[in-house]
Amino acid sequence: MHGPMSRVVFLFSVYVMGFLTAIPIGATQIEIAKRSLNDQLRAAYMVALGSVCSDVMYGFIAMFGVAPFLESRTVIAYFGLFAAAILWVLAFFTFRDGGKAGMQELSISILKSKRVSFVIGSTLAVTNPMMIVWWLIGEKFIREMGMVRNFTTDTTLLFLAAGGFGLFSYLFTLSNILYKTKKFISKEIMKKVNYGLGIVLLLLSFYFLISSLRRILHFHI
Repeated sequence: MHGPMSRVVFLFSVYVMGFLTAIPIGATQIEIAKRSLNDQLRAAYMVALGSVCSDVMYGFIAMFGVAPFLESRTVIAYFGLFAAAILWVLAFFTFRDGGKAGMQELSISILKSKRVSFVIGSTLAVTNPMMIVWWLIGEKFIREMGMVRNFTTDTTLLFLAAGGFGLFSYLFTLSNILYKTKKFISKEIMKKVNYGLGIVLLLLSFYFLISSLRRILHFHI
């Protein structure tokens, strides 16, 4: 990077990359939606924070030495099985509480706990080691655009910080938008939304299960 303006362009570009990467709907976004729509905004923030912490951890792995397990299809497959199990548990709680209109009626729920929300966010993200590939693609893009020639330690840390902040910014924005939207949603619609989120979680779990079993069976054949 040459000059302050080049650094600003670099940081902004990485930030936008992180922001856009967080947009596709996944299990993390669904867990954030469940909490935001059920009046648990801080818990939604913790899901986002936990998710970003795991994503940035994979960024460190990618930038400071790709872990050998990335090359093992079997290990990736078992990560997928673990993700499927987590999603089944989350779907169960979502369906269980789906008939309740709001958090006021839930005396005990994993949705309320900020610590549990952080763990759920980080666990969901850590079951996706392919995030390493995203960081490597991002690095290659930045190099090809000529923004950075050599990734020094300082540049790499800035790269990870900007990307992580971009990821968190979208999830933070999503949490606030959904939290404000819930004021215009009736109790009956809220019930349907809760059930809908549970169905999506269940479908995601089957996706992880099937893709993981395919990898395992292909490896053993």
